[in-house]
Amino acid sequence: MQKKRSAASKRASTYPDRDNQWYCGFAYTPVTGIGFEEGFHRRDPTSVIKVGELYYVYYTKSSGVYYGRSHAGHASLKRFPWDYADIWYATSPDGIHWTEQGCAVARGDKGSFDDRTVCTPDILAHDGKYYLVYQTQTHSTTYTGMSENVGMAVANTPDGPFEKVDYPIIKPMEAGDWFQETNTYNSGAFWGVTHDPMLMYYQDKFWLYYKGGVRRNAEPPAMDLYYAGPDTRWGVAHSDTPTGPYTHSEYNPITNSGHETLLWHYQGGIAALLNRDGPEKNTIQYA
Repeated sequence: MQKKRSAASKRASTYPDRDNQWYCGFAYTPVTGIGFEEGFHRRDPTSVIKVGELYYVYYTKSSGVYYGRSHAGHASLKRFPWDYADIWYATSPDGIHWTEQGCAVARGDKGSFDDRTVCTPDILAHDGKYYLVYQTQTHSTTYTGMSENVGMAVANTPDGPFEKVDYPIIKPMEAGDWFQETNTYNSGAFWGVTHDPMLMYYQDKFWLYYKGGVRRNAEPPAMDLYYAGPDTRWGVAHSDTPTGPYTHSEYNPITNSGHETLLWHYQGGIAALLNRDGPEKNTIQYA
C-alpha cells in the first residue's frame, strides 16, 4: 500500500472546491502537410524539437477502419486509431508547414513485446542522442487497453536510424502500489497501464512521466462542471540512465487530472498542462 502522497492527492480531499483561476483556454493554429488524409490516422504528436534549421515532430500513424470497444471479443480487429500503428515523423522549417519523412519506429517482430502496436511517442534530445519513448502492446494478450509497457529507441541523429532497446524500459505499477485511501476521491484500484510516456532530463536524472488511472470502488463526490472524462492520473518514474532501470515514484499519482502527458522546463522547475480529464483539467501546474 502506497504510504506517501503527492500535493495533488492531498488536494483531492477538498474537491470540488476550485475557483476559476485554475482554468484557462488556448488558441490553435492549423498546420499543413500532416493534416487529415482519408484512410489514415495521425495523432499523439511528441514535443517539437529543433535541430539545425529544422523542426522535428514524431507521431502515431495507422491506417484502416477501427471498431472500438464493441468488438472486444474479436481480438484481431483494429480497436482504436492507435492500434496496429507505427511511429512516423515530419520536419518543418517554421513549425507550420510540415513534410512527412517516413517511419521512425515500426512494430516489432512476432512474439516481441511491441508486435501489435507502437504509439503515443515522445522525444528527448540529450548529449547528442535522440531518445524516443512510446507505448507498446503485444499480440500475446487480448487488446483491452490494459497492461501496456513503455519501449524506447535511440538514434544519433533526429532522422535515425532508431535502434530499439530490446526490453520494456518500464512496466505498469501493480494493483495496490498506486496510492489508495478509503472514502475519498482517491479510493479505488490502480489501473495498470503506462500510457502516453514523456521523458525529461532534470537535476541529473531521467524522469519518465506517464498516464495511469484508478478504477474507483465507489462514485466520487459530487463534482462541478469542470469534472469530465475517465479517472486518469499521471505517474512518474526516475532513473540515472535513459535506458533504465526506472523506479516508480513513491508519490504516485503526482496528478489527479490530465490525459496525455505534456510537461516542460520552466524557471528551474517543471510545468505541466493537464488537459481533458479530471477535476483539475485544463490547468497549467508547476512544481
